[in-house]
Amino acid sequence: MNNPWHERWNQRRDVPLRYVLVEERDHGEDGWDAPYSLGYALLAKCAEVEGLFAELPPPTAPREELTLFSCAPSGRLRAAVAGADRGRVGDLRIEVTLRGLPVDGWTYGLSDAVVVAHRPGSEDPSRVDITVEATVRTPDWSFGRPPDELRRQFGFELSDAGGEDPYGSCAAAPRLFATRKAPEQAVLRLLGVDPDAPLLAGGDRSAPTDILAVDRTGRVMTGRDAHLRVIGAKPSAFGSGLLDVEVAGRVEDKPLPALEAVWAFWREGRPTEPHHWTRFPDELLAEWLWLTEKHAGPDRKGGRHHLDGRLVTGRYALHCALGEAVNGPGGYYGRCWNSLFDCLSGGYGAVPPFTLVWHHFPAARRALAGAGPAADVSYAEEVVDRLRAFGVTVELR
Repeated sequence: MNNPWHERWNQRRDVPLRYVLVEERDHGEDGWDAPYSLGYALLAKCAEVEGLFAELPPPTAPREELTLFSCAPSGRLRAAVAGADRGRVGDLRIEVTLRGLPVDGWTYGLSDAVVVAHRPGSEDPSRVDITVEATVRTPDWSFGRPPDELRRQFGFELSDAGGEDPYGSCAAAPRLFATRKAPEQAVLRLLGVDPDAPLLAGGDRSAPTDILAVDRTGRVMTGRDAHLRVIGAKPSAFGSGLLDVEVAGRVEDKPLPALEAVWAFWREGRPTEPHHWTRFPDELLAEWLWLTEKHAGPDRKGGRHHLDGRLVTGRYALHCALGEAVNGPGGYYGRCWNSLFDCLSGGYGAVPPFTLVWHHFPAARRALAGAGPAADVSYAEEVVDRLRAFGVTVELR
């Protein structure tokens, strides 16, 4: 099983299947010096995961100051350094890289980050050393703390909380690796688990686990990373000798309760009518876009497509409208600046050259003013420029 995201899991006839748990395996033998390849092993199938959707608890860790050295800030971070919105960055994601590649398991979150100081870079005056105040959300220490000599080789990529909008990079962030109190573990109940599921066999479950949500056909829709351990089991109300299994651990990027409606909609399959995404607010559309990506069709060139700018209320709404315009209801065409580049390069349905007729463009431009990589240009205008650069004929109405 090389890629569970494209797996279609067999359904039980007597019990609905909504979730599959798999364990990541085969982390390689070269440690930190080489990227590892992942294999997967089935742990359990179940009808429901109680406690998966939950509001984020208020931060219990104290706020602290961290300095990001030799930064090349962009987007919202650059605007905050310039004094916009009293220096507020919001939630900031820091992804640790080694030789340009992400180090799995080493992604930090800075909650409600605020720029409190900045100065020309001590190593390179063309860059800037930025001090932020934030609550630090640490990753699971699945692979141990890195040795000092390796930490000196790390790079740091900065973005918004979802990893969608780039905020630049920095060369060092020493305080990031400080020892902090471990976050509280969540308790989940897996309902309708088969009694011979490998999850119940005991042993060390320290390897990362994927909780995969599947649709009514058994096809994987989306999922979350977790570290879980079994703490108890009892007979399930679903009968047939099944069990309800209680597990404790940490779920990364735990979905908010409002997202349950988005998952429930897609559980019935890809929409056949347009504009279903407009019923959800923009902050939930990031998840909608993850779900649409799994339904990319074969490449095709040509055609004339229409986009209604009045539907664009935010950046995610723009990508929903664009994906639907060029690839039909439930279609995908990027979720951010970088993934739009991927789509235009092929593999996601419509491939240039084609024509996009963008109706009511001024409405979209106003909705996205200051939302793109360049602070003084609307994200809508930047998307138009990128489309045209790849050979798309864009007609603005």
